[in-house]
Amino acid sequence: MSSTTADPLNLLRQYTIQSKKVELLDQNGNPTPDLQSAATIRFGEEASFARDTPTSFLRSNSDSDQYTLSALLHFLDHRDQTFYEYMKMTNTLGLQTISFGDRAQVLGYLTGKTPEITPAVVEKQDGGDAKRAKTRAAPDVSTANDIARDIMRRERVLITSSSVLSSGKSFARVPDLAKALFPAKPGAVAKGAVSGKPTAAGTPASGQAARRPAHHRKRRNPIIVVPAATTSMLTMYNIKSLLQDHQFVDCRADMDKAGPKPHEVFVEHTMSYSGQTVKFRVVDSVQDFTEADWEALVCVFTQGAAWQFKNWIWKSPEEVFQNCLGFYPKYQDERPKDTVTSWAVSLLNIERSKRHMDRATVVGLWNSLEQFVARNKPDLLG
Repeated sequence: MSSTTADPLNLLRQYTIQSKKVELLDQNGNPTPDLQSAATIRFGEEASFARDTPTSFLRSNSDSDQYTLSALLHFLDHRDQTFYEYMKMTNTLGLQTISFGDRAQVLGYLTGKTPEITPAVVEKQDGGDAKRAKTRAAPDVSTANDIARDIMRRERVLITSSSVLSSGKSFARVPDLAKALFPAKPGAVAKGAVSGKPTAAGTPASGQAARRPAHHRKRRNPIIVVPAATTSMLTMYNIKSLLQDHQFVDCRADMDKAGPKPHEVFVEHTMSYSGQTVKFRVVDSVQDFTEADWEALVCVFTQGAAWQFKNWIWKSPEEVFQNCLGFYPKYQDERPKDTVTSWAVSLLNIERSKRHMDRATVVGLWNSLEQFVARNKPDLLG
């Protein structure tokens, strides 16, 4: 029997911190080990709740979508899975998914590693209506810069490359140690190749190529997806001119000059708060996406057609835009399609003829995208 005063979110947090097990009961009140077949979740003698009871934990980009008790419990049980494996399992079981951007925050809160005020929660007013707690605001760029500068002022340099080289230590044994640890394979590199001297065949070998590390981890490019339909305002033909050159070019006019459609394009953007130049990858198909690609997906342009998201790892357009930043491009004087009113997308209003207005529109787009990436996927900027 559920309690009128007990909060399922607080109880789940207490049970997780104390490593206590909750009980799963089927429709007949019998214990079951399977969350999918459970009808009730019981917290000992304290309280019990229907499996899909909404908790006071809100999605980070929603003012009304609350995570259910079953979604939080399932996430805790599978916290060690990769996001792609976890996503496939939740889709199979028909459970609500904890978005990629909320994973760290949900886990930190439920395990007690972050304070209680960290998550955005739903508070109850005196009249019983729900409102969103003012516990987390959108990132302020100027505040972030001030914090970064303050950290740099407090830093103390302990060691530099110059101090190491002038320390008086001898590195004479380093080449011998390197040879002992990494013996050359027969025929791999000819003698003299490291120094760039001619080999036995008389062809100079590149010392730089010989010294290149075998494994080099590249930083992933944040990914933007545009519609594949040629009738869309923004496609692979004109997206670069808008995002990088700050000018909207009519898609059909651009296609006449562009020739075959590119498989992917890259757009370089300088982040306003850090001065860092980031290369964004733009595609119009997710058919060959890997797990890393899904995790690098940050922005989606949509023309309002649900079929655009067929075969995506998220089950619906609503869930897509709970995990990615969404834009619906349209002319300023046009009305948006009815379908997008329930999607968490921003309207990208483009003037029909006033091309000097394009820059302001694109600057606003980039500001939103910078904040989304910095807040939800900062590892893409590392």
